[in-house]
Amino acid sequence: MLSRRNFLEAAIPAMATSQMRAADAAAQVRFVAIADIQYADQENAGKRLYRKSLAKLENLIGQLRHQNPDFVIHLGDLVDGGAENASRVLILFSHLPRPQYHVLGNHDFFGPRNSVLRRFGMKRPYYEFARPGWRFIVLDGMYVSVKGGWPEESPQHLEGKKMLADLQERRAPNARDWNGAVGAEQRGWLRQTLEAANQRGERAIVCCHFPVLAAATTPAHLLWDHEEVLSILDAQPAAAAYLCGHDHNGGYAERNGIHHITMRGLVENDVAECVRVVELHSDRIELKRPGAKEGRVLALARRGG
Repeated sequence: MLSRRNFLEAAIPAMATSQMRAADAAAQVRFVAIADIQYADQENAGKRLYRKSLAKLENLIGQLRHQNPDFVIHLGDLVDGGAENASRVLILFSHLPRPQYHVLGNHDFFGPRNSVLRRFGMKRPYYEFARPGWRFIVLDGMYVSVKGGWPEESPQHLEGKKMLADLQERRAPNARDWNGAVGAEQRGWLRQTLEAANQRGERAIVCCHFPVLAAATTPAHLLWDHEEVLSILDAQPAAAAYLCGHDHNGGYAERNGIHHITMRGLVENDVAECVRVVELHSDRIELKRPGAKEGRVLALARRGG
């Protein structure tokens, strides 16, 4: 079994000749996934090289100049706080291929929630979009939280305080104020969106900043309501993969035919170690380093339901 730390560096496993021929077929969808750029104009903290994130991003822009992906998605923590940091990195980020999609992370709330959404060009904190044969579902893991840009008297902040207190009382490893939850309202939307995708014959990729499967991360990084989200994913045949960040070391695990992929954070890793070109096929997902011809192949489970 692959360790969670070496998954993203693994080579293609041995495949039969027929599988190799299938791998030559054009992908249905091809996109770039990045997590935790976490730029800030501040001194380094441990392995977090905040200022170097801009140079890494410039490097990536050059590598992707002739790649022509269908879109780019950033999986949260574009900055380590600060409106000025956001302005600077967003100018550079705009030079990546378009369209571009953002997922909200815990460090992204440098001000009131509405101002953060406007700065990131987001109409909604959680949303969906489609490409041929695929549905992409973006979750807001700070929707219920104590550091998610909500006013202190808001229902989301008050519920976040209660959830955090309950987790702390149980001594849960993810009882941290830098985590959050999607909450009941968003979980209901997730279930309905996955059911609709299944009815249309689509497969779905769910994206969130926070991991939901302990085997694909360290427990401290788990979404507060990860168990409830997992139960929804497990029950939905459309769900093919769950993409997230937050844990800068990355990770991977498969559960009930769903691939849980935790992307390494750019703030602590080189581009080749953490950025992936994701190619979606009818029978598999391929993860490649930018510019690479080969990468990791993840077989898709047969559809049921």
